[in-house]
Amino acid sequence: MATFIVGFISDLSAIKDNITLRVRIVRTWMQALYNQPQIKNMEMILMDEQNNKLQASVRMKLVNKFKHQLEEGSAVTLQCYSLGEIQPKFRIVNNRMRLSFLSNTVVEKCTDFKGSVHGFDFRPFNTITGLRVEEDGQFDVIGQVVACDDLDNYDKNGKAGKKKPLTLIDVEGNELRCTLWGVFAEQFCDFLNACNDHGKIILVLQLAMMKFWDGKMCVQNGYNGSKLFLHNGKESVINDDLNDIEEFRKSLVSKEGNENSENTISRISTASKHSTKDDFVKKFPFRTIAELLDVEQGMASIIVGTIIAIHEEEGWWYIGCRTCRKKVIKEIEIVDLETDMENKSKIGPDEWRCTKCNVVTTSIKTIFRLQVRVQDDSGTISLTLFNDEVQSLVGRSAYQLCDKYGKAAADESFPTEILALIGKRFAFKVAIDEFNAKKLLPVFNVLRFSGDPDIIDSLIVSATPNKAAADESFPTKILALIDIIDSLIVSATPNKPENEATSAKLLAITPLSRLKKMIERVEEVKLLEKS
Repeated sequence: MATFIVGFISDLSAIKDNITLRVRIVRTWMQALYNQPQIKNMEMILMDEQNNKLQASVRMKLVNKFKHQLEEGSAVTLQCYSLGEIQPKFRIVNNRMRLSFLSNTVVEKCTDFKGSVHGFDFRPFNTITGLRVEEDGQFDVIGQVVACDDLDNYDKNGKAGKKKPLTLIDVEGNELRCTLWGVFAEQFCDFLNACNDHGKIILVLQLAMMKFWDGKMCVQNGYNGSKLFLHNGKESVINDDLNDIEEFRKSLVSKEGNENSENTISRISTASKHSTKDDFVKKFPFRTIAELLDVEQGMASIIVGTIIAIHEEEGWWYIGCRTCRKKVIKEIEIVDLETDMENKSKIGPDEWRCTKCNVVTTSIKTIFRLQVRVQDDSGTISLTLFNDEVQSLVGRSAYQLCDKYGKAAADESFPTEILALIGKRFAFKVAIDEFNAKKLLPVFNVLRFSGDPDIIDSLIVSATPNKAAADESFPTKILALIDIIDSLIVSATPNKPENEATSAKLLAITPLSRLKKMIERVEEVKLLEKS
């Protein structure tokens, strides 16, 4: 007769299930069967004191018996269970076995469990980004959030949802794209809204999964089992259960050296009240560039155009104040060399004066400012893109590009990353302020942009048919109306030859007749232009 022995998940096998397991319940959720959605089993991830993990399942008819003993985060001992094989595409953890609860399974509290609370096992970014084929199973990732797009409401196969695309970096500076879906996207947005400082947000996605998208291997929350942890990296992690996050935070601080480091991109915005597509397609009027030039100051509009050139004389970067982002000038350059030599000697080499705040500051930042020429089939216009927009386009901060090419070279030429924007087509949300409106050639500011083909196509499709229909139907309706009026005049005239001749002469000289001839002539000119 077999006896129970205390062991670990790694000791289990198809012929060795008489082991008393001491495990912590890392994650629980209710999952519907694929072909029987009315049946929901309780699924969970178990972890032993060696951080080995195992999936487990409680059948629907046993859920009420066990669920009060299987709370997420609690530690228990298990006896009398069954071990089955789980197919690779259904595996959440890297273990081919699944533990199933039986009606006689014994569950007891484990008060002296020595293992971790969360059991993080972080996978390096470079073991993910180099792949070209998705791997089965899920894993943990940790990184600093350096960029995020607005919350996007999407509709797929008739089902509405939310997604939040992010960019993470690790301590070595490797980047990894991450997409949060559904409640995970909402959780991230809630955190952003509650967090005043977005400079060093640390994200942990436990039990993430791979997704190959747009030629790159990315990560996203899994359909089940994933868990999201968020922390403001400006603050120490005081929870001992999250020591792994604190160690990562310390590594970031050590790597950056000081608070003013610009080695990482920071292009994080709070959640938008409108989806990206809605903001472009529904909320603001779509105009051609020719129409845009007649728009009143301050009104936001949407245009679609191709970047055909860059105003190189305007430069592409400047040193700015971290507080207001206005340009700063070295204090030593402001002092008059003849009359203020004494004051000059008191100025430090790294002291800057903000042109807006008018104070001396050492808190400076390398900032993008790029002026481009954009063209559509109606005309050409100048647009100014500011720091966050340019960073999103080139994928690097201004500091990183200056560091790569050297500031001296950066003053003389444009990086290839920026020149690569020429020829690319985008949808732009733009507006003009009072200062730019007074220029000889007006320059519009870019508030948002998108290179999403779906958004661009939606804008073109929604605008073009309506305009074409209006252009073609208006003359036709006017001509039809004139014909009706003509027929009424003729029908009201007595049916006599001499009266018919008189009415014909009258019709030939009426304003309606002249209007009809003008419209017909305009339509003839349009046909000639098209040919």
